[in-house]
Amino acid sequence: MITYKIDDNVTNKAFLKTQIEYYLPAVFGEEVQETEDGKLSFVMEELPGYDGIRIETRGTEGTVASNSSIGLLNAFYRWLTELGARFLRPGIKNEILPSLNPETFSREVQISLSNAKKHRGVCIEGADSLENVLDFVDWLPKIGFNSFFIQFENPYSFFKRWYEHEFNPYKDKEPFSTELAQQMSDEVDRNMLARGLKHHRVGHGWTGEVLGYSSKYGWESGLTIPEEKKEFVAELGGQRELFRTAPILTSLDFANPKVTAMMSDIIVDYAKDHPEVDYLHVWLSDAPNNICECEECRKERVSDQYVRILNALDKRLTEEGIETKICFLLYHELLWAPLKEVIENSDRYTLMFAPISRTFEKSYADVDYEALPETRPYVRNQVTLPNSLEENLACLFDWQKNFQGDSFVYDYPLGRAHYGDFGYMKISRTIYRDTHFLYRLHLNGYISCQELRAGFPHNFPNYVMGRSLFEPEKSYEELTEEYFSGLYGENWKEVVSYLELLSANTSCDHFNAIGSRENTGLAGNYQICVNAADNFAPVIKNGIIHNAGLVKEQYIQLAWHREYVKKLGLAMQAIAEGDRRYAQILWEDFLDFIRRGEDEIQPNLDVYRVIEVAKNYAGFTLND
Repeated sequence: MITYKIDDNVTNKAFLKTQIEYYLPAVFGEEVQETEDGKLSFVMEELPGYDGIRIETRGTEGTVASNSSIGLLNAFYRWLTELGARFLRPGIKNEILPSLNPETFSREVQISLSNAKKHRGVCIEGADSLENVLDFVDWLPKIGFNSFFIQFENPYSFFKRWYEHEFNPYKDKEPFSTELAQQMSDEVDRNMLARGLKHHRVGHGWTGEVLGYSSKYGWESGLTIPEEKKEFVAELGGQRELFRTAPILTSLDFANPKVTAMMSDIIVDYAKDHPEVDYLHVWLSDAPNNICECEECRKERVSDQYVRILNALDKRLTEEGIETKICFLLYHELLWAPLKEVIENSDRYTLMFAPISRTFEKSYADVDYEALPETRPYVRNQVTLPNSLEENLACLFDWQKNFQGDSFVYDYPLGRAHYGDFGYMKISRTIYRDTHFLYRLHLNGYISCQELRAGFPHNFPNYVMGRSLFEPEKSYEELTEEYFSGLYGENWKEVVSYLELLSANTSCDHFNAIGSRENTGLAGNYQICVNAADNFAPVIKNGIIHNAGLVKEQYIQLAWHREYVKKLGLAMQAIAEGDRRYAQILWEDFLDFIRRGEDEIQPNLDVYRVIEVAKNYAGFTLND
């Protein structure tokens, strides 16, 4: 019998208890029992750092401690990892657990971690079923994360894409409604709360709320604005209309005092009704170059107007006794710092740097911080977003001259760019190096805006992200062996070499519309990938034949991925060669492949999202 005890002041005690009573019998083959004098103690204590942990055990006795409840959950999983457990993908079926004899197991474990980043999270994107989201939420603390961010009032948009199977006419629509979306959203919230994950919410949508449109519907378009609301809408070319018929894309006339008052009222009411939200995100519209051109607005930058709104909001929240933290966004035009206004209560606010147009062929570690350029001039509604890290960082550092409060980067390696890295190894290394250079950016963490199903062919990018944010002392090489030896068994090095070859010959930037579509050198590289995929077929076959269970399943996924590489590689080669007609033919073949195979690959590949990104950025046309 393994006995344990948990401090009563652990806020996620009920959930931690379920995890102890699931994993310890699975690992040790013995019953467990909570007792007052349990020999394995889970305690809260004063420790240095954010979510700092201390693990001192011998066999199944000793102490697992943290200075936070989510840190204690992280610590339990970290202890299991030290014992040989591997949490390789979302979903418990993708875990490897050791089989240890409690009578003979006497290994000592001593771990002390105090350098975790304060903000370690993921924000939902793409298309997702409820199961997809719950599996991902469950996975987060197992690999070191402490936060989850649900965009909008609820995840309606992301559920809708999945259950209505947008971009996949091969599948029938499933029942879906606003009511079902809310029920599923509530279930996600319960799962976040049970684990003690920091709860981030909303983001874009407040501008639409002012106009009477709910933020829950995300990028809904095809709408019109009532005449009585037009005074609140940004004036563009002398007209006041919804931008591209979508409320979420529409900017407002921030010189109109009614707008500030209405936004503040709406946000305060939401914060009152949702005390479970730790960080409420207050962003403006989700489209560049639609800033109000009226005479009053032209007198100042939109970032000055934004800060004035934030200051007014803080006053209202303070009056109501609401302590919710507010995240503000450096994004699109808001990358350019205000010239006059300053955030008055820095304790209320967390700065969120969102360089959505950045390259991922370089890391923050590659920047010459002594030779950053001046911020390019801001010209209203003629903004070209910077691709270089240097220009993006120049904007960040301008903001930091007047705001030294809490902050993190809101980054996008698994939002669009990753599809350009066929092996997922180059993007993994970039993530690792980025997380280790956050100190140079004076940022306290990292939240990834991404598809949750970014696991084709593997989930190493997220694994690296979570583990390095939580335990930066771990080397990239250690994490590589830890992850891939579990995923692919004894021949893992051969698989990694193949994946590295794919990564070396593909480009995140080329897929993500950074640089010219035509590139003869890259065309040759895509052909190398196609040849490599052909040549790797025997290795995959042997992996399937000579393995069982989880490892066998991973080689089967590699077989799917091999076909994916061949078909998409040939299509991208044609794009790089400038043969758009032939590229489109090859693209149609690729579409047929991923649509027909979606049921087999969907836990790891977001079919909706790769299609959306490819048609919007890579150079293909969707003719359905």
